[in-house]
Amino acid sequence: MKQRFLETLHLEENYKRECKLAENGLPVSIWETYSSFANTEGGVILLGVREHRDSFEVNGLTERQLVKYQKDFWSVVNDRNKVSKNILLNHHVAVVEVEGKKLLQIEVPEADRHDKPVYIGPDPMKGTYRRNYEGDYLCAEEEIRAMFADQREVSVDSEILEKMTLDALNVDTIKGYRIRFKGLHENHPWNKLQTDEFLMKLKAVGKNKEGNLSPTVAGLLMFGEAEYIQDVFSNYFLDYREETENEKVRWLYRTTSDDGDWSGNLYDFYYKVINRIDDDVAVPFVNRRNGARVDEVDVHEALAEAVVNALAHADYQGRRGIVIVKNRKKITIANPGTLRVSREDFFAGGNSDPRNPLVLKMFSRVNVGERAGSGIDKIMTAWREQNWKKPEFITEYSPDRVIVKLEVGQVVYIPGAADLRGKGYELESAEVTSRIKEDAIKYNAMSKEEQILSYLQRHGEISMGQATELCGYKTKSAARKLMEKLREKNRIERIGSGPMTRYRIKS
Repeated sequence: MKQRFLETLHLEENYKRECKLAENGLPVSIWETYSSFANTEGGVILLGVREHRDSFEVNGLTERQLVKYQKDFWSVVNDRNKVSKNILLNHHVAVVEVEGKKLLQIEVPEADRHDKPVYIGPDPMKGTYRRNYEGDYLCAEEEIRAMFADQREVSVDSEILEKMTLDALNVDTIKGYRIRFKGLHENHPWNKLQTDEFLMKLKAVGKNKEGNLSPTVAGLLMFGEAEYIQDVFSNYFLDYREETENEKVRWLYRTTSDDGDWSGNLYDFYYKVINRIDDDVAVPFVNRRNGARVDEVDVHEALAEAVVNALAHADYQGRRGIVIVKNRKKITIANPGTLRVSREDFFAGGNSDPRNPLVLKMFSRVNVGERAGSGIDKIMTAWREQNWKKPEFITEYSPDRVIVKLEVGQVVYIPGAADLRGKGYELESAEVTSRIKEDAIKYNAMSKEEQILSYLQRHGEISMGQATELCGYKTKSAARKLMEKLREKNRIERIGSGPMTRYRIKS
């Protein structure tokens, strides 16, 4: 009975539905539900029916009631003294028929971020509601202020931090970024600029009111030291951990922005995480082009998109920070804040509306992240092609969080991806061939030192064997001399000993 009722009205079995008998007039509580649906993910209000756990009680409405309720509803929703914003069009309110009885259906879409919060009465702090699995609830002041902040056309991350100096930025992070930028854009005119000029071009810094340079919010988040970032965003926290099913072991590995042995900024966090997060993605394709290894497929790119999306869409004023948890093949990525577009637009792609567009742009300049809003599409497509479990995207409120749950596995062969089945370097896709050629040429154009430093920025560590292979040396002795030269320049440090010796950028 219940399922048939839902199918008749094309509704899903979820919490985005409110049923009221409305026997004695338009229910007063309808406005709390209108506000909550508009401020959350939309929903449907049905008048003339009551919902029970396993069934619906369909009473229906008379013609007189239908006329009166529609008139009363439109009168109130258009009254700015009673409701802050009417986000409905005529077709959103309609008479529907079920079991020979007529109901009034009011479809409330999710409000655009420019219209949120949608509230009842004159005071948003006392009349703003949201919806969760338990029903409508009155929003906390923190949630309401976050909605007002999202109305801004000028992004928060473009703001110049007037009282902060460039000492807040990490020199090594900037160097690493420039090395990668140069490797990808060999002839770019920015490569000839002084560091300050380069950062101005990136909009990582700008002139303050006194004519001196100060970081922008985006520049501080990308290149700053954690202690300075926390001066601006007291709740700022980045957390990556690898967990196990063994209850006696808390975690196998963990790094946070509070560790103190690295910068704690977004750029360095990304590269510390991305090389570890896809270790369990078993990829059967290993290829070489001019000595350079090429073993990335769309799954790796999709995982990178998921991480960057969290960094670029996060509300750094929000609580609990960015948390990435890997438990074998299960990966959970959570960031503070809500989606700034409807879920429908979010999954459609092309309109991501990032909360921190400058952060996203800085990542995209080093070929990380999508500026066109297609990141979600890349994730869904990659998982669908591999026949893996469909990714989950969850929005939570109070505190606001977006959570992505991914499960990875063995990558299967897809035409157009790199393949080892033949002796030569074979690709069935001209587009992929072109991209790999371009990357290889750019990489080989770098000096040996730049190649090592660029690799370390991306992967965190390198062995002597990997360094030998990366630079195209025939013996390890040549690579050893290069690594000792970088150590003498204080650019890298050695960790471990014997066969376990590794090198990393000196912090």
